[in-house]
Amino acid sequence: MPETSLADGLAKLCGALVLSTEHQQIKRLVDDARRFRLTPSAVSLVDRILDTAPWTLEHGLDAVAHPDGRPIWIEFGDGPRRREGLPFGGREVDLIGYLVSPSPADENAIVLVVAWRLASGTIHHAYGVVHWHRLDLVAHAANARQRYSRVRTQALARMMALVTVSTPLGFRDIVGEMHLGEDRRLEQAALMDGRLAASGEAPFAFGCLAMLAGPDGGRRSEDGFEIVEVPSSRRGPLDRVVDRLARRPVPGFVRRPGPKAPSILVVA
Repeated sequence: MPETSLADGLAKLCGALVLSTEHQQIKRLVDDARRFRLTPSAVSLVDRILDTAPWTLEHGLDAVAHPDGRPIWIEFGDGPRRREGLPFGGREVDLIGYLVSPSPADENAIVLVVAWRLASGTIHHAYGVVHWHRLDLVAHAANARQRYSRVRTQALARMMALVTVSTPLGFRDIVGEMHLGEDRRLEQAALMDGRLAASGEAPFAFGCLAMLAGPDGGRRSEDGFEIVEVPSSRRGPLDRVVDRLARRPVPGFVRRPGPKAPSILVVA
């Protein structure tokens, strides 16, 4: 397994593609980003919540972490969330990475770039770029708490509907060159694959941002990364009674209002 992080590998890859404006932007943002690494147990927890109670995340979308002055880079091993088959066209994925950055035109407009490293060490990124607006998350979370169903598939679909996906012109040109001389439909299929590879990660990216929103006072550092772990909490019989009375799924996310801003915690 390669020893370097996916962040460093992606920055190196993008730095070598000097003719692509988009790749140079990604390198600059990754180099400047505040870096986080989720432990396998944290990845497994987010995956379990999305599989059993994704509406708990939906209810707290207004409280998830977002870039504050610096971009955010999140990476994690894909193994703990892999169930049947292998993602990304059947290839064995080693690491997944998310670059989360505000738009230069509007700090509340967020851009997500998805990258991954295969077990062989080769690094790739989706040619589709995901967008959402923080104010949309605020309005949606309020509606979700008051009006929307607690049905797994519907909650996931609603969170997917909060994002849009675009293919920057430079990425579109690269895909076009890759399929030069081939049937035009192959190029269109490749562009669609890039959009799906990016947008399909949106709910999990929201879950990771919710994990980042928790207390970070005891977060340890390692190789330039802040390590995000499952919060240690001792839940006694009274806690479990409260969970049942509140119809609170465990594990799940819990949104708490605050005097200045809401917070979101994970209950494991």
